[in-house]
Amino acid sequence: MKIVSYTDSRVRIMFDNLLEKNEFKTNIANLSGIKEVKEVGNSLTLIYEPKSQFAYFLKAFIKPSLEYKSKKMFEKLDKEDYHYYISLLIKNDLVKALWSISLLGFKRGFLTFTICTLGISRYLKNKF
Repeated sequence: MKIVSYTDSRVRIMFDNLLEKNEFKTNIANLSGIKEVKEVGNSLTLIYEPKSQFAYFLKAFIKPSLEYKSKKMFEKLDKEDYHYYISLLIKNDLVKALWSISLLGFKRGFLTFTICTLGISRYLKNKF
């Protein structure tokens, strides 16, 4: 579920599938304040009264949960992600070892370097 457009008296919501849209319609059927419901494919356009029960439901429950989901999707990269992406670009083994140790700590960096770089990649290069 995603809010496509939102004003004080109108909201357009896009759903992933028809089942989700139908369940949403049955759940909001008992709320007062909805004037008109327009259906187009997987989306609903709802026209409602600004100070109604549905407006409160929309502002209090639906919008914050969708904003939280959208913020959660764009989290920052961790140091493990940086290590993974940049170590693919480093070709020198000494530089790769120092990079792993400096970013992940001595024990974890050394183990990651020895197992991945010296063990697995050399084995795969010789095997294929």
